[in-house]
Amino acid sequence: MDLIEITAADREGFSGRAKAIDYAVTGRLHHVGNYVRKIPSNLTRMMENAHDWEHLPFVHPSSFAAIAEVESGPWGWRCKTALPHGGEQLIELLVDNDRHYWATTVVDGPGQGTQIHTQASALDAGGIEVDVRFYLPQAPQSVEQQAMILGYLQAQYAALYDEDEALMLGRQAALDERKALRSVTPAEVLDLGPEAALDRDAVQKGMLGREKVLVRFWQSRWIAHSARCPHALAPLDEAQPDAEGGLTCPWHGYRFDLRTGAEDYKRCGSLPLFETVIEGARLIVRHAVSRR
Repeated sequence: MDLIEITAADREGFSGRAKAIDYAVTGRLHHVGNYVRKIPSNLTRMMENAHDWEHLPFVHPSSFAAIAEVESGPWGWRCKTALPHGGEQLIELLVDNDRHYWATTVVDGPGQGTQIHTQASALDAGGIEVDVRFYLPQAPQSVEQQAMILGYLQAQYAALYDEDEALMLGRQAALDERKALRSVTPAEVLDLGPEAALDRDAVQKGMLGREKVLVRFWQSRWIAHSARCPHALAPLDEAQPDAEGGLTCPWHGYRFDLRTGAEDYKRCGSLPLFETVIEGARLIVRHAVSRR
């Protein structure tokens, strides 16, 4: 499951560290600048995103190659990460949930001692604003070096928030969709029409009950499964089955067996699967083989 191993030395690296933000620490560090951005989401999704360490290598592959959890809780998380171009870091993210504030520290590895403090705020006109503040353990050697460091960090966080914004909007859209579907009269059968006319290289879409369904021609047969990952409702439209029959969620890398629906490491419920049959030359999808 993890591509990197947590060692006793890694755990020792976090030993004795507090699980609450030390706001006074910023006075002992060097502030190099900020990145401020408006995001058309809400504080609930933003705080959910801050706590979600699992998404980092899948949503942000240019910044994280792999991640493994050391510990986590309502206070935040501590993880070991592998960097895309080599090297590893121990990273701690502490959260003040009431203030919608979090502080990220590079505990060990490249950038050791760097802290990034983020304040999220709701905007009167809708959406939120994040103020990301960059702190270094020592002052840069020159004004030019500080400008270079700040430019790098601002570009990195612009890319990170481009990716996070897409995830947060997708998550909210999925929750809104699920709520709206509660008032829809459920259909017990999905009729996709003449089977011979269907494009076997395309993913067919439809509704069965109150669930969006994807239908694929895979290994010489039609299969049908939920259009959303059961973990966090990520869309599975563009996910492609691998040679072993696994379908991997694009947000968190959870992998589901298309024969059983089970997730490889039982980290969440099974992916709902549905029965496909050809009746009167038409492709029919009906009752779930497995449900959440």
